[in-house]
Amino acid sequence: MPKITCITTTYNEGLLLLTAVRSVLGQSFRDFEYLVVDDGSSAETLDILSCLDDPRLTVIRQAHAGLSAARNAGIALATGDYICLLDADDLRPNWSFAAIAKAIDATDADLLLCPGMLCDQRGQIGDFYDAPIFAQIAQELPEGVSQRQGAPHGRICALAQQLEPQSANKVVRRSFLKGAGVHFPAPYFFEDIFFHTLAIAQADRIAFLDCPTFTYFRRYQRAQITATQGELRFDIIPVVQLTLDAFARLSAFKDTAYRTAVLASCLKLIDWAEDGLAHPLRAAFRQNAKEMLAELKPEFCDNQCDYLFYPILPRARNRFSNLFAARVE
Repeated sequence: MPKITCITTTYNEGLLLLTAVRSVLGQSFRDFEYLVVDDGSSAETLDILSCLDDPRLTVIRQAHAGLSAARNAGIALATGDYICLLDADDLRPNWSFAAIAKAIDATDADLLLCPGMLCDQRGQIGDFYDAPIFAQIAQELPEGVSQRQGAPHGRICALAQQLEPQSANKVVRRSFLKGAGVHFPAPYFFEDIFFHTLAIAQADRIAFLDCPTFTYFRRYQRAQITATQGELRFDIIPVVQLTLDAFARLSAFKDTAYRTAVLASCLKLIDWAEDGLAHPLRAAFRQNAKEMLAELKPEFCDNQCDYLFYPILPRARNRFSNLFAARVE
């Protein structure tokens, strides 16, 4: 079995798919398999896939079922000890797998969280959005490893929850994924918060890498899911509901500060989704969000921790004032 399985899903990326493929096949560390899951692409992407020839690469084709279903299909077929993901229009630097493998050997972690880089539309490269959170974790956890039995683990998980729920920033032990039942919530988009939350909450041992292992691209004239202004953004509401319901069934739910961090990360996404929504859809979106949030377990609205640690909460209370005024204040 290879040490690492990398999974890329593709749906009509065309030549842009080669961004991810070339970066993975160019890794200096070579003990890996690469699964590319095609989610019902048209002829251009299929032609490119048919030209890929590398013994480490396997192309999996399925009828169009959405990003979550494609990722789940790749996870089900993976054979590596650890699994990571990479979107088809992003890349990994050639040291990525070597750094990941070294960290795995040193920590034996169930979950490895890795910083990344951001390339904006003008080609300028800088730290990914969550660099300040990684810096805070490094300050509070100099050894870079947190274990469930350790005293600061809840605090570290609360901080890790605030990292961007980006699929490429996680490397997960395959046996842990299977045992914990961690998956992506098909058929919804904006699925990463569900996977992110459950992986952090259930991992017994979490490690943090100190070097970037991926580059995320923001692109002009690219129909990225996160750039849509239409009804697709409504998917964040059921995904948040699934995330909060699943977290409430875990032992970590008892930790007030951690529980609040999970709520804050979900509200941040709802807030973001509404801000980018087309104006005619905003009233319906807000009503749907209010109805979902009204079903929260009352413990999520506990005010026994420092809300200044989660700056999104005051804004959320204002936006959903008739709900949170009574339950949070």
